[in-house]
Amino acid sequence: MGFVLGLVAGVVIAGLAVWLLAPRLMLTVRKSKASVEDTVAHIVDHAQQEGWSVPKVYDLQHSIVQAGYELPHKVRIISLCKPPYARDVLGEDAFRRLAGIMPCRIGVYEGDDGAVYVAQMNTGFMGRMFGAFVGRVMGRVAEEEHRFTRGVLAEG
Repeated sequence: MGFVLGLVAGVVIAGLAVWLLAPRLMLTVRKSKASVEDTVAHIVDHAQQEGWSVPKVYDLQHSIVQAGYELPHKVRIISLCKPPYARDVLGEDAFRRLAGIMPCRIGVYEGDDGAVYVAQMNTGFMGRMFGAFVGRVMGRVAEEEHRFTRGVLAEG
């Protein structure tokens, strides 16, 4: 009986830990030392220097206001793609379902405190969840994302 109770308690505690920690592990949010516009320009410029394409920068604030709703803070989404990495993942039938989380996206937004933040998926962590092959590709993505966001982030 003690074993069963211990097992149930362990499962509940583990489930709670995952529930509470998963959002922090899946996303990273860091403060920028520049304006929204300058942060977006920095990331786009440095991503393109790394061989990434930037198919679109979404101005969500504008879209929401145009639809008749209020959004007082600037919010931009940078859509990014590195064709060789996309080909590596999408070239495998088993991984083609990951098209649902592609291309990569980086959010840049104003917080209520007036600071500018950069939010993105923790690609290195998330990639490992899909196995070794995707983990290696997403690990390279994470390294490059770090390089092209470096310099604009408040912590360096």
